[in-house]
Amino acid sequence: MLNDEEANEFIGASDFVWHQIFHLSENVATPGANDIEWLVDRVGLPRELKGATVLDVGTTNGGAAFIAEQRGADRVVAVDIYGPDRFGFNRIKQAIGASAEFVQSSIYELPAVLENEQFDEVLFLGVLYHLRHPLLALDSLRALTRGRLYVETAIYGERSDPPTTQFFRRDELAGDSSNWFVPTISCLVDWVESSGFVVDRVEHWPVDQPTRACVAAHPASGPPEFIQLSYEVPIKVVPESAVSQR
Repeated sequence: MLNDEEANEFIGASDFVWHQIFHLSENVATPGANDIEWLVDRVGLPRELKGATVLDVGTTNGGAAFIAEQRGADRVVAVDIYGPDRFGFNRIKQAIGASAEFVQSSIYELPAVLENEQFDEVLFLGVLYHLRHPLLALDSLRALTRGRLYVETAIYGERSDPPTTQFFRRDELAGDSSNWFVPTISCLVDWVESSGFVVDRVEHWPVDQPTRACVAAHPASGPPEFIQLSYEVPIKVVPESAVSQR
């Protein structure tokens, strides 16, 4: 971690987008909009990660990845669809002396990119509702998770019978055209468990009219539920890099 003067100088000289709030020094935090330090605690990421492997999908500035490393994780892989310069990942990493690895990939391609490596702790925070194929993403996360998965997303209520989701064709949600699906909490739980997990814990906020929720889950034994019920089989996405090498 930097000292306060170094942290202020680094932030002042930065020219990339700050998306997350996390400390670069004891008293200086980054000027982002999303408090990633609060969020990793809210979803339940352990304070002690010695010996663990951690995957952070949708890392942006890398806050969750760097926090996991500070908590003792042996191996941390940070993933984003954008390169490491857009949100300053490499520059922050160098400044604070971190060793987290950066991988540029979509969640759909990630199992193939990482050659089916599995991780003890998998973070998927603020990503799901930005995807046109949320179930395919959860299927990929099942392939990547050995221990526990943490999913945090926008939601539009607690329960619905049957479970439902809202679809936003354009930019109807917050003027952001990257927002596609917002489920109820019951739908979110069903999505996660259909993809081969057992949900252990559900949190939501604000209490009265929840707009965000997180689930912590572990892989169920045997094949994912949807494989047992449907004629569909898991889709294997071949990265473009692999195709170009043929």
